[in-house]
Amino acid sequence: MGTGQTIILVDGEAPPRFIPSTRFTLGLLVFFAFIVQYAQRVNLPIAIVCMVNRTKAVEHPLLFNGTTSAIPNDLSRYSNKNDLLDLTSTTLKPIVKALHKRGFLDEKKFNWIELQQQILLGGYWAGYIFTQMPGGWLATTIGAKWVYAGSLFTSSVTSLAMTSMYLMPSTHFTLMFTLRFIIGLAHGVLFPATIALWSLWAVPQERSTLASIGFCGTQFGTSLTMLLGGLLCRYLSSGWMYLFSFTSVIGFIWLCLWITFTSDSPSNHRTISSHERDYICKLTGSTGKKRSMSLGSIPWKNIFTSKPLIALFISHIANLFGLFFFLTNLGKILTELLRIPTQYTGYILACGFFLTLLSSLSSGIIADNLVRSNVMTLTTARKLFNSLTSFIPVLCMISFYFCDHSRKLLGIATVLVYLAGSGLGYGSGYCVNFADIVPAYSGVIFGFANTFASLAGLIGNIVAGMVVTKPVLEQWRKLYVMFAIVYFIGGIVFLFFGTAVPRKWAKFQSAVAEKEKKLNDEESVPMNEQKQIKA
Repeated sequence: MGTGQTIILVDGEAPPRFIPSTRFTLGLLVFFAFIVQYAQRVNLPIAIVCMVNRTKAVEHPLLFNGTTSAIPNDLSRYSNKNDLLDLTSTTLKPIVKALHKRGFLDEKKFNWIELQQQILLGGYWAGYIFTQMPGGWLATTIGAKWVYAGSLFTSSVTSLAMTSMYLMPSTHFTLMFTLRFIIGLAHGVLFPATIALWSLWAVPQERSTLASIGFCGTQFGTSLTMLLGGLLCRYLSSGWMYLFSFTSVIGFIWLCLWITFTSDSPSNHRTISSHERDYICKLTGSTGKKRSMSLGSIPWKNIFTSKPLIALFISHIANLFGLFFFLTNLGKILTELLRIPTQYTGYILACGFFLTLLSSLSSGIIADNLVRSNVMTLTTARKLFNSLTSFIPVLCMISFYFCDHSRKLLGIATVLVYLAGSGLGYGSGYCVNFADIVPAYSGVIFGFANTFASLAGLIGNIVAGMVVTKPVLEQWRKLYVMFAIVYFIGGIVFLFFGTAVPRKWAKFQSAVAEKEKKLNDEESVPMNEQKQIKA
């Protein structure tokens, strides 16, 4: 049982209401920021379906607006009339569908081979991994508000620039790769900046709720863009143009709201009430002052010798190692192993992402309510939900091990349970824990961990490509066993060594004291404080 009080008084007053409040408004704006980010992240993976010619292009008299046909030049190999009729019935069918497309633009496609398509899709991640640590450092030094603004302004301008492909006389593959690389660079700072933001704005008793509200935008943005992109590509000529434009415009709309209604810290917010400001600042220890931070000033020795932080690193990397792989391969599992028709796969995954959203949001709210009602401590809540987000996938790997086309319903249920369980880590697990235990350096340390976690996710895809050479269950079982072991290690390590108690050397007061110590050599850290520093 927890020992904390249910109601925490600040200057003799009860906590300010949560809805409506400035911190709740900030949570909603972070939610919309992640919608924008993920809409711009997945716009190309969806749009590329209608951007690329899937067949060799030849002119055909029935076509218009430069659309091409799949009928081959050499018809001599078709021995009889029936074969030719079968060919035309299959090739003209998509042409008839194209004739029903509407819009202000002509249809335009590009001749990118499969390797080029994969390189374009990977261009985002090539940029993404380079700005994780800089994002946390910038959020600490100049403030998360302007890191957010600069990130999504850059990505929105770049997303709009992608529409210039429509005017290009050729494919200009290099230009498209460069634009996707820039978007990845811009987006890489957001997650570390978010952790740094909540270390200033979210008190421990509300941190799970606020973080889960914001992170829900990732799943909502993905689902929204998948649905909208599919409709635009199906019913509008050059539907990819509308998708790129839409994901850019919503970024500019969000930017106006963000600059108007947010601030780096409660101390600097123009319209926040004094009661809410004092409530947040006293419980987080934040002074609201900008802190200059060099790589040398970061307590690396404490970081790499802290057992709870190492356990958090392991759990973070283990979870993203599996999550990144399955998010890009669940479609293959459904279509190739379970043999579910492609048109139903999209509905299943959309439902799964919605469950991820619900589990992320509900876990954050439930965790905070359990802590406030004195049912369990914050550390126990973190261990509970992080264990669920680690061990549920272990059970799913065991289930996947027996799922082939003869067990479709079990396979579909396993996919849905996996996606639902994965959301728990965002609401009250490893993603939120950085702001708990290292608030003063949370952005930088999260960026450091997320860099290696992202690399682990890429390694997972490489390993899978080496193990699986055919879409058969026997080969996939090797991967299921591997990921089950990784998930289990990540969960068990955090269960034994994880905590939500802030390290004394990583509190805001400690960071400020360390800076003052460097500025004033005559000041020294009290001996009794040094003895209390936790490993």
